[in-house]
Amino acid sequence: MRHNDVRDLFGEECKKVLNDVQLEPPLQPLTGERLYPASANSADEARADVRAKGFWCRQQNAFFDVRIFYPHAQCYRSQPLKKVYSSIEKEKKRHYCDRILQVEHGTFTPLVFSSNGGMGKEASCALKQLANLISSSSGEAYSQTMGLLRCRFAFCLMRCAVTCLRGSRRLRSNVFPEESTTLINWVAGIQE
Repeated sequence: MRHNDVRDLFGEECKKVLNDVQLEPPLQPLTGERLYPASANSADEARADVRAKGFWCRQQNAFFDVRIFYPHAQCYRSQPLKKVYSSIEKEKKRHYCDRILQVEHGTFTPLVFSSNGGMGKEASCALKQLANLISSSSGEAYSQTMGLLRCRFAFCLMRCAVTCLRGSRRLRSNVFPEESTTLINWVAGIQE
């Protein structure tokens, strides 16, 4: 859920200034290319999270993949936070970068966020570029645009964290379908 909200927010902001933006774009299937390292994603159904044409340079596709991690997890406690961001970015690059460079002829940027609201170096660079594109398109000051973007992403991560802690407020009608139908009919009978 956290992943999808951040992906959707990034795609929505890209659509404000770029014409060709796609969420969950399928990557072209491999036709005999050898990827480095061997652990790279070679599946035919492989997808990135966002594709934005013209993000880094004109007429070139930029691919982005989102990862959100919990920095207080046991496996991350012994490492400095900066190193955790860097290792997750490297992991994402091992999976996607060579395939996107060779087959898609595009660029790849991992968007790594912590559930506390922080972001990795490459996500920070991507947000700066996005703020630059938005501010030059709208005529607003770069500092205001960047502040708004950082705020929107922080609130998005915060909403997801709160939802993970307390759960959803929606009625779970799909958990017990026969009981929820009975409840709905009972409520409808009271209202008549």
